[in-house]
Amino acid sequence: MALQNSSTEYGLLSKILHWLMALIIITLIGVGIYMAELPRDTEEQKAYAFQFYGLHKSFGVLVMLLVVTRLLWLRVSPAPALPAVFAAGERKMVKGLHAILYVLMLLLPLSGYLMSNAGGYPIHFFGLGELPALIGKSKEFGEIAHEAHEVMGIAMLLLIVLHAAGAVKHRLKDKGGESDILKRML
Repeated sequence: MALQNSSTEYGLLSKILHWLMALIIITLIGVGIYMAELPRDTEEQKAYAFQFYGLHKSFGVLVMLLVVTRLLWLRVSPAPALPAVFAAGERKMVKGLHAILYVLMLLLPLSGYLMSNAGGYPIHFFGLGELPALIGKSKEFGEIAHEAHEVMGIAMLLLIVLHAAGAVKHRLKDKGGESDILKRML
């Protein structure tokens, strides 16, 4: 299998980045929902919650790094074009969905980073060191960033479901034919 993308199939690096990011992002959304419900009444519960927050932040930063890597890789090795059997409207919808997903993959972790900074909490990247704060402590900005993070997380989840549903629809409809775009990423 080639490292680079071809005109009809994604290469090994694109496949690894896609599935690794999918796994991390879906896990982050699930963990984010779980963290929102964690009790923080006792010191033990607070310490437990902060362990989750630390990992959530580290993986969020990792997602930002992987998205940038993926976008740079697409400049070097462009994605295969959509099959000619796709209608013009469907092509626009797929390209729009991908664009929104990329924007959310950048803005969602950035909003979490800013929310943490605004709350006065540092971000330690997997225990390797503390990342620089982009902004100072601000309760008002922290609340805005928190709300944005939550809304974008829900939007991301919905778009992931739509993205997967579209791939499965074409897989079942075409059973390995030209519009079966899932086979290009497997």
